Amino acid sequence: MYDGVLNAYETFIGRVTLLNNDILYGKASLNLTSIRESDNGWYECKVIFPNRVPNKRNNGTWFHISVLGGTLLRIPPVNQTVLEGDPAFFHCVVQNPETMFVKWYKDNVSLLEYYDLSHRSMMGPDGSLTINPTQMSDLGFFTCEVRNTANDTQSASAYLNVQYKAKVVYAPKEVYIPFGESAVLDCHFRSNPPLKNLRWEKDGFLFDPYNVQVGERCLVSLA
Repeated sequence: MYDGVLNAYETFIGRVTLLNNDILYGKASLNLTSIRESDNGWYECKVIFPNRVPNKRNNGTWFHISVLGGTLLRIPPVNQTVLEGDPAFFHCVVQNPETMFVKWYKDNVSLLEYYDLSHRSMMGPDGSLTINPTQMSDLGFFTCEVRNTANDTQSASAYLNVQYKAKVVYAPKEVYIPFGESAVLDCHFRSNPPLKNLRWEKDGFLFDPYNVQVGERCLVSLA
């Protein structure tokens, strides 16, 4: 403030005003509104004499602002794409590990309720999550929820994309077909990313591809 005019840094413009009309406070008192986490820190009220030499003395008073209930997460998780069998790592770094607690969810269900996945997962001291090894069933949204001692919460989610080679999940070993009748050879498979080509063989030779219908369930019609 100089000559009754308040000058403020860009981050404080519109949020700081003088209280010079308030008889309970001094003429240089400030009112700071819309408190942000970045406002946390030390502030000094210092008197400067622009028309004197020297223009300042060793005078002033320091104030400290502690912002409560700010951002609990320092580094949130981000989407991951891994190959099946490789480890996956999600950040969930909290502001203060000593006073904050982290809980992980998969698809809005507590990670502890996934028996197999929970035994392949490990949470670090800062709240970050490691899954090793990954399986194709791990694909989905992972959410870390942070809670402090004041019971304030904050959460952030990230998607885990587990890529794996095409796998046949079901196919009958033997199919008995009456002579002269039509038949269907049923084959269920999964793949990520989705298959672009499918090859059927008969006795080691490529089967006629024009009779093959490809999908999550591939069928071969024999007429």
